[in-house]
Amino acid sequence: MIRALGAALAILVCVAAQDARDRLLAEANAAYGSLRTAEAVSLYRQYLAVYPDRSDVRVFLGGALLNLGQLDAALDEAKRAIAIDNRYPKGYVLAGRICAARQQWDCAQDFFETAQRLDKRDSDAWYFSGRAFYDANRLEQAIAEFEQALRVGAQQSRVYENLGLAQDALGQFAAAEKSFREAVDLAGTVWRPYFSYGAFLFRQGRPAESLRVLRRALELAPSAVDVRFELARVLYQSNSLEEAAQVLKPARLSGECRVHNLLARIYSAGGKGSEAGAEIKALENCKATPEGL
Repeated sequence: MIRALGAALAILVCVAAQDARDRLLAEANAAYGSLRTAEAVSLYRQYLAVYPDRSDVRVFLGGALLNLGQLDAALDEAKRAIAIDNRYPKGYVLAGRICAARQQWDCAQDFFETAQRLDKRDSDAWYFSGRAFYDANRLEQAIAEFEQALRVGAQQSRVYENLGLAQDALGQFAAAEKSFREAVDLAGTVWRPYFSYGAFLFRQGRPAESLRVLRRALELAPSAVDVRFELARVLYQSNSLEEAAQVLKPARLSGECRVHNLLARIYSAGGKGSEAGAEIKALENCKATPEGL
């Protein structure tokens, strides 16, 4: 009887430990998914302190560190993931992403190709390879990788969006619009596809359509400076000066030069000289536009 009770207690303790482990990992994944990146890093590290041999969790930690710009620490996690399981493609995908963040394009593609050989149906390997080719201005290769990601089943908004960006950059405007439409259809509450499509429509000389799409982007991401700037730019060109100013003013907190510059132009066009002067003054201490915008 005593032996049976002891065995039952051991099982309960084991189950409780398993539940605690699963809860910790679920909390870490939830933090990562909701962009609470620093919190996710802390939780993943707590998990790995007890269960260090999880290559998948090390990839998640490395991805979070990459998003924080901690490239050396992210690469350490990629190397550990590969050392634990050198047949796990996600470790190589993470390493490729880190190389791409450093603009080490050949290094990035070596890792992505390894991941693709290990699992030809790993859509991340094709998607991030396409991203790296796009950032390196190798647009035909980027399109080929995005299309392969779609062929292996990644019917994702981000793939269509980036395919559209590459097609647009090559002047393939009809194909780009089709891709952007697919991206928006799949976007749900993700704002960036609406932003990319709205900016595309404006460049195509279709401001009324652009406004509709960009307003949806603003609904989804009211704190996104990119969205406020692009929407205000379209409104300014459409001579909707009051709305343009109202849309853009909250973005002043970013301190970006482009925001102050555009606000100065909006106020000047509306005959508001003192407000325009304040924005011109702010240009003396503004921040450069983030790279790639």
